[in-house]
Amino acid sequence: MIELLNLALDLTEGRQLVQEIQLRVPRGGNQLITGPSGSGKSRLLKVMAGTERPAHGTVRVGGHQLWPGDGVLALGGKVRLGFAFAAGGLLSNLTLRENMALPLRFQGMPPAEVRQRTEAALERLDLLAVAELRPHAVSASARKHGNLARVLALAPELILLDDPLEGLDAGDRSIALELVQTWAADPDCSLVIAAEEPHAFTHLKAERLQLSPAPVESP
Repeated sequence: MIELLNLALDLTEGRQLVQEIQLRVPRGGNQLITGPSGSGKSRLLKVMAGTERPAHGTVRVGGHQLWPGDGVLALGGKVRLGFAFAAGGLLSNLTLRENMALPLRFQGMPPAEVRQRTEAALERLDLLAVAELRPHAVSASARKHGNLARVLALAPELILLDDPLEGLDAGDRSIALELVQTWAADPDCSLVIAAEEPHAFTHLKAERLQLSPAPVESP
């Protein structure tokens, strides 16, 4: 489903952050990317999603080459991809319900199915009570759940999650973790999770990639 060959990321000052990664996640496979803050986990997910260009290397998703190339534009709707950001990711001028529905409308989905999927995703993430509010008017936990709900509504083949449990209290964490476990058990879904503290995911059947901070060069 996703393949990285000789992949490297650069820091803004030109030093390499991630070097020569070789990674393959098959359909139905689960991958856990771990490492401390600043090691490149979030940027690596964005490269996999086709929204950020690597320093060099090849990225293929579902057999389609993103890099070198045009990034996510290369997918052209051929692969359903869902990305839940660690923070942000929701459009501030739309309600949570509208944020859930927008990607489905872009796909040309019939209105009745858009409503059904949106309602089901909001209910699953316990967001119905705040569905008509905009992101700035809800809690950080609700925004994080909103990102997960948008992914759920899409029913993607490839899911990229950036620290999906970070900052959640016990109740919200349980809701999110149950959903992640559902995705991890789905043989038709490939799941990649980036997490600074991966202990919550150790029970998942997942391969692990450990990233390290870039070495600081001597002046």
